[in-house]
Amino acid sequence: MPGKNGGGVSITSASLGERVRTARKALGMSQAQLAGDELTKGFISQLESGSVRPSIRSLQIIASRLGKPLDHFLGDEVLSTEKRVAFHRLAAEAAAEQSEWDLVREYAQNGLAEGPDTGDRAALLWLLARSEAAARRFERTFELVDEALGMITVAAEPQVVAQLLVLRGYAYAESAQLVAATEAYESARDVMEKYEVLEPRLRSRLLVALGTMYRRLKRTSKAITSYELALSTASRESELMLAGRGYMGMAATHYDSGELDSAIAHYQRALELFRRVSDIGLELQALQSISIVQFENEQLPAAKISAERAMGRALEVGDAHWAAVVEVTLARLALKEGGADDALRMAKHAEKILSETDDKIQQADALGATGAALEALGRTADADRAYRASLDLYTKVDDLADRSGMAAEYARVLKSRGQIDEAFDMLELARGGVTRR
Repeated sequence: MPGKNGGGVSITSASLGERVRTARKALGMSQAQLAGDELTKGFISQLESGSVRPSIRSLQIIASRLGKPLDHFLGDEVLSTEKRVAFHRLAAEAAAEQSEWDLVREYAQNGLAEGPDTGDRAALLWLLARSEAAARRFERTFELVDEALGMITVAAEPQVVAQLLVLRGYAYAESAQLVAATEAYESARDVMEKYEVLEPRLRSRLLVALGTMYRRLKRTSKAITSYELALSTASRESELMLAGRGYMGMAATHYDSGELDSAIAHYQRALELFRRVSDIGLELQALQSISIVQFENEQLPAAKISAERAMGRALEVGDAHWAAVVEVTLARLALKEGGADDALRMAKHAEKILSETDDKIQQADALGATGAALEALGRTADADRAYRASLDLYTKVDDLADRSGMAAEYARVLKSRGQIDEAFDMLELARGGVTRR
């Protein structure tokens, strides 16, 4: 059956040149008219005969003059589809570097809609799963991770497999399934070691996450080893972040102009810089985690040195959020040294900053430190309010593991006051139950 616009060839099977010629003739337009000022009649003639392949920019000009969407001409062009998939994947990766999760979701979904090959599809599913994890939709995260792992082999895509396992570990950790999280992280580490995956930031983040699981499971020596390895792996070239962001802006500009090859090249350059950039957050997280381990093991002088080192680094780079996180640890240390007033001042200041940055988990920790300081000052009613606010925040974000730890701490406070029934309620909450209000 002839195509709708004549010529006897359907749109789905017509060559790019035939599509252009069919659309041009349907409008009664000459090759010179289609060329306009930007192109030449000879170029249009060569395009229609199939002897040249236009750039995305040139084809966008042609599509606009013919009143057709770009996809009308690219729908079954294999190379163009690959380029579009590459663009969406790179754009999603770059957006993830900036924690712009709505953009990550949009680009990943657009890439998946192109019908990518197995490797790209798994990578796009990983990016989509990251956006779901950022929104704390962990059941959906697990579904996407399982789907991606089911379509690739570790031998063919070891880095993607490792990334998926790390994300699975994160989802387990945030769901308070610490043993399952540790197993997922250890599997990711084993994949990276066996297949020599040398991505430094992935390795550093994995080591910090694994160290945190070891710490929570009271495997202290392993925790310290993991944190120290993470610190030694992290790069320190922080000035490259601005350049990376600049390349991202240039990539978006090229894409808007239809220059897909240039857009992809600029996103690739941005990602290269992001991967080299000093991950200050990672460095600070490792330093802070080391100080927490030392604090929990009553190594107070060492914990103070680590915390002060982290604070100095946070102030050096102007990171108010991480400075507040570290300040909570310093407040706990001040309380151990008998400085309840200083501890209260630091904890309340940290809680204010963490509230402004909308980090509810760390804010809840700061409220717990505030409660402990108030209790030491004999202000029991105020301490109760701070502890309850902390527990409510942990419940709100479904952080059951940290809520359990805070409930156990509050139970000890209540027991020391002789409030046995209330202490029992808190112990029940610490075990995962509910408490009478």
